[in-house]
Amino acid sequence: MYANPYIGAKETTVSPGRTVTIREAAAFGCIVVQGFGRFGAFDAEAAGMLRFGQLSGDEYFVSEQSARDGVTVTNASKWEPMVILQHFGPNNREMPKEVPA
Repeated sequence: MYANPYIGAKETTVSPGRTVTIREAAAFGCIVVQGFGRFGAFDAEAAGMLRFGQLSGDEYFVSEQSARDGVTVTNASKWEPMVILQHFGPNNREMPKEVPA
């Protein structure tokens, strides 16, 4: 977890073969840093290496309404976890303003 008065971030891990629904109080961006599967209606996959201008399936933005309704995430791997780093602006009332000691 990362937090200060301006931005916050947290890690979400989806176990192999599992499906979860992520619900948040505000819009957020996220990056898939490990694994592969589905993020909402889109294929998602952690990027191993990208060249300039190359498209990838590892970065997403979720609108406030979609965040409140929930985004379904499916880990398609049989063995590897799917790890997603979510980042938020200061309007997410659920994000801490500092990291607990």
